[in-house]
Amino acid sequence: MKHVKIMAMPDCKKLIYSGGMIARQIGAMFVVDDENTVLAESYPIVAGGLSKADGSIFPDECIQTKMVCEAGQKITPQHFAEFVKMGMHEEVPCTAWELYHQLRESGSDLMLPVWAHNKEAIREYKIELEFHDFQEDACCHSTDTSAFFFEVYYKPGDKDDVFNQLSAQLMDYINILDTEELGSKLIFTSVDPNYADVIKRLNEMEIETMNCDMREPRQ
Repeated sequence: MKHVKIMAMPDCKKLIYSGGMIARQIGAMFVVDDENTVLAESYPIVAGGLSKADGSIFPDECIQTKMVCEAGQKITPQHFAEFVKMGMHEEVPCTAWELYHQLRESGSDLMLPVWAHNKEAIREYKIELEFHDFQEDACCHSTDTSAFFFEVYYKPGDKDDVFNQLSAQLMDYINILDTEELGSKLIFTSVDPNYADVIKRLNEMEIETMNCDMREPRQ
């Protein structure tokens, strides 16, 4: 027979990621089999935000969840990109904008990394894109060295679709940075000459923002 036990963790400050969501863990649900305690399962119980404690249960077991940070801690865009990448690969994909709001709702936000020699914020980022055209479908994604994660799927050769999808993801990041008052430039690069015109269009987009310096060509 299986029994369910709940352990409350009201003082826990850990933000975790699972199934396309970021939330603060406030407890754990244990499912114990009397006949085989080795097969005990545990699932995190999470809050819906700083002011809510609705007790939602994440679908993944505790050992499968990823720690994001502590509530109130700021994380870099590159650290945030790890969870954007996982979110885009979920069965029901989520966007950077959705994850960002979950991060903020849980009491954390973003910060820019700083240069070691003068401690000033790094405000220019190169996004290297790789393009893979196959017979029936194609994919474009940023490399692991990029501070922001991009990924789109399209029909081979459909450059307008590539541009439209990438520019939409770019605007998500720009709106996030603008909300945080983290003015930065995102500059696209690629070694693939077949998509040089797409890279050029992305870098020449004029974007009106309050804080991000994106109105001048970013080549």
